[in-house]
Amino acid sequence: MTAILWDLDDTLLDTLPSRMRSLAHAYETCLGTRTDPLALWRSHRGHTLEELGQRLMGDDYRRFTSVYREHYYGAPRDIRPYEGIREVLAQCLEAGVPMAVVTSKTSWGATEELGQTGILEFFQAVVGHDDTESHKPDPEPIFEALSRMCLDDPAMVAFVGDSPADIFAAHNAGCLSIAATWGTLDEELLRDAAPQHLARHPADVLSLFFAHANGKGGAA
Repeated sequence: MTAILWDLDDTLLDTLPSRMRSLAHAYETCLGTRTDPLALWRSHRGHTLEELGQRLMGDDYRRFTSVYREHYYGAPRDIRPYEGIREVLAQCLEAGVPMAVVTSKTSWGATEELGQTGILEFFQAVVGHDDTESHKPDPEPIFEALSRMCLDDPAMVAFVGDSPADIFAAHNAGCLSIAATWGTLDEELLRDAAPQHLARHPADVLSLFFAHANGKGGAA
């Protein structure tokens, strides 16, 4: 194994309270009724905000995404790295393991939040929704990250994420799939995506990565 790719929301950063406030706001503003934002997002299974907007509003989806992002980025956000993330990233950096972020968030928004929380320095690349034509579970964002990192063998890369879309993207790219259960909204759905490994704590990612690097990787 040579590198690790990470999803952002609910994997590296706990952004859920701020995201759910903005989702509830966008839904009520655009559709005129209230919703349970957590249940709505859980049903979306890790796909993009644009796809959720299309599902709810059809061709008028850009109004939904604009209202969401204006609310989300226009207000103070309660975001933080999950416990243990910073330590794991520092150990990877010390061991010379290159890392990148692959997220369905806009690249500028992801970069801002990684900088705000003090972990941007650990990553060689940040690939966001606006960087590719296709999105997770399509493998294109993963391939874009590998290209930026000058890596050409997906089989030697681990992808860590909290949603079915992350796991399917890893499968489609040929990466090692590691399901991050510490931030997932629905562990059952995540398991149903058949990840090769489950990680209950960020430190588990490090153990799994080096086990595979040393030829000792086993089943989930």
